[in-house]
Formats: sequence, C-alpha cells, structure tokens
Amino acid sequence: MVFFRRLFLTASKYRYRTVILFTTIYIFINAEIMRMLEPKTFENTFHAVWWILTTMTTVGYGDIYPTTQLGRTWAMVIVYTLGIGLFGTVIGMIIDSVSRYKQMKEEGRMTFKGENHFVIVGWTAKSKNTIKELFAAEPKTEIVLIDELEKTPYEHERFLYIQGSPTDEETLKRARIEKAKAVLLFAPDGITNPDLADGKTLLTASSIERYDEGTESNIYTIAEILNERHVGNFNHVKVDEFILSHQSVSNLMAKSAQTKGTSHLFTQLLSRRDGDAGSDLWEVELKPEWKTYGEAYEALKNKGAQLIADRDDLNILKKWHDSIPKEARLFVICDKKTYQRI
Repeated sequence: MVFFRRLFLTASKYRYRTVILFTTIYIFINAEIMRMLEPKTFENTFHAVWWILTTMTTVGYGDIYPTTQLGRTWAMVIVYTLGIGLFGTVIGMIIDSVSRYKQMKEEGRMTFKGENHFVIVGWTAKSKNTIKELFAAEPKTEIVLIDELEKTPYEHERFLYIQGSPTDEETLKRARIEKAKAVLLFAPDGITNPDLADGKTLLTASSIERYDEGTESNIYTIAEILNERHVGNFNHVKVDEFILSHQSVSNLMAKSAQTKGTSHLFTQLLSRRDGDAGSDLWEVELKPEWKTYGEAYEALKNKGAQLIADRDDLNILKKWHDSIPKEARLFVICDKKTYQRI
C-alpha cells in the first residue's frame, strides 16, 4: 500500500497529459492481463476495457465480471485498489485544472492565443462602453484588456483580462498585440491633470512602438488624448489615430446648439443600439469595375448604401469623374444587412 500511495503522490506532481497517458496505458495493460487470466469471460479487449472503466468509475453495471479465483484476486489487488484511486486522481486533476484556469483568468494571468482581436489599454467608463459597442458590432469579436487591477472588471466569453503594466514588453506579448486589429489607448480616469494623463498615454504608446519594431507587424494604434496641444508630442511614436476626448464633446455640443438635432445623427452612427436595422458607417472593398468615384457611388446606391468618404475626404461629389486610386478606402452609410450584401 505504501508503494501505491507513493505512486499517487508522484503522479499528482506530473502534468495532466502525463497522468492521462499513464492511466490509458494502465487500463489497456490490465485489460490484456484480464483477457489472459479469463479468456472465456473477456472475449476481446473492448470487453475488458469496458469492465475496467465501469469498475474504476464505481458504476459497476455487473454485466461482465471475473469468475475465477485468480481473476478476482487480480481485480481486487490491482483494479479495485489501484485503479479506483488512479481514476480519482485523474478526476481530481481535471477539477483542479478547471478551478485553476478560472482563477488565472479572473486574476489576469492568462495569455491570449488568438488573433484579429482588439486590445484595450486601461479600464475606464469609456473603455467599458467601447467594449460593449465592439461586441455589438461584431458577434465573433475577441477583446483583450490590459490593466493593473487585482481581478477582471468584466465578464464575457470572448473577453480576456491581462494584468500587468502596458509599458512592460512581457504584458504586451501576452496580449499578442502584434496580431491585433487595433490597440486602443484610453486616458486614465484616476489622473485629473491632463498633462500627467497624456504623459502616461504617451509612455504606453512609446512602449508599443518599441515592441512593434521587434515584430515588424505595423500595429494600428488609436489613442485618447485630453489636451489637443499634446498631439505633436505623439507624432514621433507613430500613433495612427487620435481621439480628442474633451474637444469632441465640446464640438458636438456646439454643433447641436447651432443646428438642432445634430447630436442624434452622430449618436446613431456611433451606437449599435438600433441593431441590424440601424444605419452605420462601414468600409467597403474596392471593386475592379469601379473606375471612378461616380461609378462606385452609383453602384453602391443601387444596393442601398451611401458612399460618403475616401479615408478622411468627404468631398466625393466633387471627385465624381476622378479615378479611384489603389490606396483608396471607401466608407459608406447603410444598415448591416445591406452591408453584408455588398
């Protein structure tokens, strides 16, 4: 019995796959032994394996069982004693693995393995709303959050929290930002001074640029900035887009005051709350038959979509007869079902 106890203690220290392999080998070896001891009872290996599994799991259907003294002795010593204990060890390890996985995920100690995901840096009220919008926009979207909170602040099957500093290369590696669609940097909520808040965002952007140089993957970065005067400081770190937080709200308030109802238009474009029936902004792929902007406009209009811009250029009507360059990025306004048909 001491030997068996030491065997269990040793097995519990091994990895899950090793124990599973050992258990599988144990089952088949004993199945062959039982076939040799009682060839009439166990006609083939499957019958013997069936009996061992029902015995180890303590189900015991009783349809097959040893009938000779030697077979029953082997069953009592090896299968009943060692087998049940070994299977209990396997079940315990499975439960422990599930519990450990759940704890590691909750504490942000996991590593993301996928790609084409979004990486959110900083847990704030704004980043929380952004996560909800991204999930609403794309049913298969996966999102990774980087922050230094003790536990995950959000629960979702396609959401992974990674605890660590966004300036740490190992943290960025665990988030696999080189395979992300985009990395979104949010200004921290806890810092009231815009200079300090933007300074922290700039440090994070610099760390991402340094990491990007090692991967050569051209990570697309979007940063929230509190002070417009700091935009120039971000130019050398290759941030692709800037969102001027305070200014955006102020400009929208001014537009709404000048032209009543303007805010409803922007709100509809920025929110997914209307579902598939609501209009939204989409990027469409260029078609070979579209030679000019006018041809693209008419083709999209016939499908129910409104061509409004090429990148940040909204003057599509003025470029009606101009040829569409290869680097163009066309944006349309339409509902989701129309976009899927395009």
